[in-house]
Amino acid sequence: MNKLLKTIFLSTTILFNTACTISDSNISGIDDLDKTKIAKFSSESSNLITIPIQIDFDDPSKIVEVKCSENDSIEEKVNLVLDTISKECFNSLPIKGEIVGNSVVEIELNEYDEESKKISWKRDYLNEYTKDYTINIIVQNLIQDTLKTETYNIKDVRVYYDDRLITLN
Repeated sequence: MNKLLKTIFLSTTILFNTACTISDSNISGIDDLDKTKIAKFSSESSNLITIPIQIDFDDPSKIVEVKCSENDSIEEKVNLVLDTISKECFNSLPIKGEIVGNSVVEIELNEYDEESKKISWKRDYLNEYTKDYTINIIVQNLIQDTLKTETYNIKDVRVYYDDRLITLN
């Protein structure tokens, strides 16, 4: 039994050393990487911007940061923010944003299909107790300096549910 264990241990050690030697010889091949690929990757990553998203209206320190390209359209950035808010605050309920003019964002809050109606905008997030909180989280995250560009400056956010404008009482 001891001979068998020694043989297995020795074989494993030899295989491990051989594998390490082979991987060490491949490390020197890193110098052969195409320089244009490295330059392209670094230029793409330098165009990324970080958008802070406040996920708790009562606690400003609770922030999630998302990254996007500064070349993305304002509508792509707005929908990225809305998707993140939906996932972090509203159980991934569907939210869709659309830019109207240069300073207005219209948000449509949609329900899931009939089979998965365990969570609802109307029942869970737009009731008399939570409506103010829901609207404030959405609006506060869209009216921020990170989303301002030379062409777009979001000044008005309109939130719709069931094709009706939601207003705060």
